[in-house]
Amino acid sequence: MRAGFELYRSFDQDAADNRAALERHGKLAVPVLAMGGMTSTTGELMAEMAREVAEDVTGVRVPPTAHWIPEENPAAFVEAVLNFAAPR
Repeated sequence: MRAGFELYRSFDQDAADNRAALERHGKLAVPVLAMGGMTSTTGELMAEMAREVAEDVTGVRVPPTAHWIPEENPAAFVEAVLNFAAPR
């Protein structure tokens, strides 16, 4: 329980560290796959959030998943990763 709570307690520091890294180094230049679950409350925001730190973002919503995409729909997860990793 303590370790789980510490994850949430560190959010403010993580945000500060991420802002500092973005200011120092700029956005990621590598392609980024932002995957969100179709039924997740944050699923539709994944690509938008990734665009805050990356230039080349591909967003994918995976049905009928929520938070644990690889466990909830492994076939769709693998398909999305393989499509993303395929030569462009």
